[in-house]
Amino acid sequence: MSTTTKIAQIISISSALMGAGGILALSLYSVPQLKAQPADRSLPAIRWIFSRGSHTFPVAINTSTAGFLYLAYASIPSNLRTINQLFKTTNGLKVNGYLAASILSFSIAIYTAWFMIPNNFDLIKKNEEKGGARSANAAKIVKEQGYKPGDRSAEDSVWSKGEGNEFTDFSGPMRKTESASSEAEDREVWEKLDQFGKQNLWRALGLGLGGVVGLVTALY
Repeated sequence: MSTTTKIAQIISISSALMGAGGILALSLYSVPQLKAQPADRSLPAIRWIFSRGSHTFPVAINTSTAGFLYLAYASIPSNLRTINQLFKTTNGLKVNGYLAASILSFSIAIYTAWFMIPNNFDLIKKNEEKGGARSANAAKIVKEQGYKPGDRSAEDSVWSKGEGNEFTDFSGPMRKTESASSEAEDREVWEKLDQFGKQNLWRALGLGLGGVVGLVTALY
């Protein structure tokens, strides 16, 4: 086994398993804490988590997906090594195992786009309507520019319109939205947080299975 293959195994497997652990922690620990707070406090917190997660989890997903795909290709005998050969079911356990790990890792990106984004955007939109922002520093910038609660859309927040550069903002979450939330709004947000927590478990499962399949394949 070459050094490159060993490095690819370590990076791919650890990225998948560590990413799955981080995603799982959101559902098991972060979401219950947020649901114990009124919406005017939980909304800016979940918005901050979305922002930080968008910088972390896609890296784990892409790294493990690409790494397992490379390992699958590298496991094909050199005299047969082509892109077309990679997707043939007759390649054996090593190639097919890494290919399955790659597909499982990438599947959560598709799952997120198809099933989770609408609910996530609803939470971001609600945060904007209540005068929340992506972070504590972003809240200051928004206020300085004269934005009022509801002036900005969820898309504006996602693309950092009027909030400053997301990649250089290392501040913590905004503590509370400008407008207080009602009991009805609290219940609505709690339901959406509960939905996010449940959906997020499937993401952890997909990426975790990718890591486990990759590990078993590497040990075979």
